[in-house]
Amino acid sequence: MNIKDRLMLEYPRTWSNFEMCTKDFESIKIEELENKNLYASKVKYLDADYIEPYMIYIVFVQFLEFEHTYEQMEKVLYEIPFQYQGYYCMFSMEKFGLKFIINTNEEAILKNIFKKIKSASKLAERLLKPIITESIDNGDITIENQSGILRRRYLYFRETADQIYSEYKDEKFKDSKTIVIGINRKTKLEQEIIFNTQAMLDAYFSYQEHLLILLLPFTNIDFKVKRITLLMNSNWTKKFNEIFLSAKNPELMKHFDDLRNLKELRNKYAHGGFEKGEGSILSHVKGVGAIPVELPSNSEEVFTFTLIKDVKLKEACEIIDAFESYLSTSDWSRALKILEWGIDMRFDKGYILELKMAIDSDENLEIFAEKESYIYSREANMDW
Repeated sequence: MNIKDRLMLEYPRTWSNFEMCTKDFESIKIEELENKNLYASKVKYLDADYIEPYMIYIVFVQFLEFEHTYEQMEKVLYEIPFQYQGYYCMFSMEKFGLKFIINTNEEAILKNIFKKIKSASKLAERLLKPIITESIDNGDITIENQSGILRRRYLYFRETADQIYSEYKDEKFKDSKTIVIGINRKTKLEQEIIFNTQAMLDAYFSYQEHLLILLLPFTNIDFKVKRITLLMNSNWTKKFNEIFLSAKNPELMKHFDDLRNLKELRNKYAHGGFEKGEGSILSHVKGVGAIPVELPSNSEEVFTFTLIKDVKLKEACEIIDAFESYLSTSDWSRALKILEWGIDMRFDKGYILELKMAIDSDENLEIFAEKESYIYSREANMDW
């Protein structure tokens, strides 16, 4: 049973609404567009509701079963000709985006067409939801690899903090007349170091959590037992231990403990600057005043003029670098190399088998890289 037949059977009321919404659209042959005075526009530049190209294909081809061309044409993925209330139209998915063709330039007609398609696409999304849930449970999904941009964000704040820290260390008080100016200047630099270090930690753990999910296909996790979405929504600790199995590796556990301490610091400022438990509360003691409920265990301070004194840039960077150095020589090195190439991660069984074969040796890794590079180049340029 195809998707359309299944949806008609299981969700008759929603399907009936979809049919009512699309009753003004009719399938035609592409030859019927010949000798028509046609106007072509890039969909993203039209003053109308934008619809994603894949939803156009689902609505007109998968659900309405309109005639179309989906073949390896030069720089074109598909063409779907149709008629709307007597107007001749066509959607064409090309290298530089979705194109819409129609034999009128009346703005009201265009807006009405896209409004109808938008309504139909919302119904289509509702119809597809249970099927999408099934595909997630079966691992028939792809997760976009955004590790490159997330890592660059982390490096940006790290480099900025490091540069300011160098200025801070070089700041000198030349004489008594400049001491106040110097103190104000150092105070400003201290604050900028703190702010950028906090942003660096936030960016790094965001990058790392993303990376951990992308590494899932390289593990032995059964996605039918442990649902991918639950792992994605779990906290950093669970992700780290599920993927790396740190409890079985004493060396890795040491890195985990160091990173967890940094993570707690990052969490503090991600949640309004409050410590866990009672750590942010000052207790009023008669005859003494307000004192911390939990006394600090480490009196070392890096910056003396700021209220936030527990962010140590050098120490944080050393912990991160030590962990990444460990990974680069571990069994994860080839998997991480694949992610560095920016390849989106598929979770279907066939692709997971390819991935595990690729990380079996340097030779296999090179073959896999060449294949993926060829496929990406062909699809990006639509060089069929």
